[in-house]
Amino acid sequence: MSKKKNITRDLKLAYPNFLIVGMGRSGSLWVSAMLNAHPDIASFPSLPFYTTSGEKRVGEVHFFNTLASLEPDTEGKFTSPTSNYLTMHGKVFADIVPYQEKVSKEKLYTLLVKRYSEHCNNQRGKKKIVGEQTAEYVFHLNFIDSFYPSIKKICIIRDPKDKIVSWHFRAISTGKKKEKRLTEKFVLAYLQERVIKEYKALLDYNGSVYCMTYEKLREDTPTHIKGAVKYLDMTVSDKIITRMVEEGSFKSMTARDAKTAGRDAGEEESTAQIRKGVVGDWRNYMTEKTAKKVDDAVRELRTKVFRKYSVDGDI
Repeated sequence: MSKKKNITRDLKLAYPNFLIVGMGRSGSLWVSAMLNAHPDIASFPSLPFYTTSGEKRVGEVHFFNTLASLEPDTEGKFTSPTSNYLTMHGKVFADIVPYQEKVSKEKLYTLLVKRYSEHCNNQRGKKKIVGEQTAEYVFHLNFIDSFYPSIKKICIIRDPKDKIVSWHFRAISTGKKKEKRLTEKFVLAYLQERVIKEYKALLDYNGSVYCMTYEKLREDTPTHIKGAVKYLDMTVSDKIITRMVEEGSFKSMTARDAKTAGRDAGEEESTAQIRKGVVGDWRNYMTEKTAKKVDDAVRELRTKVFRKYSVDGDI
């Protein structure tokens, strides 16, 4: 533990300043986009980084869940192999991967953390602080603290039924799922494999996380994104908040993304990566019977998480 802490303590660039740690399919990309529109905050990725030529830029770097794959008893538990860095994530870490077989784990961590800090600093540009968003980080919160003790963390919690619907369409858009009908089997499988484990990860964490609900954020976006900015100790004004909300809107994000810019700004395709995220959308795809099974399975966990992190929202 102490060796990991020394890695970041001894580095000149101890970035990032904050992390958006999840949950998956709960609006973390939206929050990142809004924070990135603040004049003093850089947050990446702030939208799916596709260029006009179709090339995908770095986007999420999956840093901590990749490092976690090197730890005992974590392989496969929401981790990514270091080999992904050879071809993915903009190859930011590609040249470091071969060292895995040549140096100690501590030395490898030092090389990777230094590169990560440099990458975050590049993303920061001239802004005061920088943060990164990867939804899988929610499963590695204590591990993250072993590198960046007490780093600020933001988490968005969404109605699990809407989360599952969003993942259903995401799986279709990436070719992981062929059947367009949302079946109860799919719903309950994702519930057990991902959703419940996210809540348990938050309950198992020893530190603090700034949590907000997706529903409250939709209901009153200016107020709740202002709360996140205050949490990051950055300047807040009505003018800044208005700009942040506009830049993070579905219309603005689809207009900026080369893969969706071909259609009318603000027009939604059901299988697109960027979706409007309508609250209660599950009613269009899920039976009441299945919905009750989801609610019953997570009610106690949600109650405990909401109480632990003082979450403002309906359980």
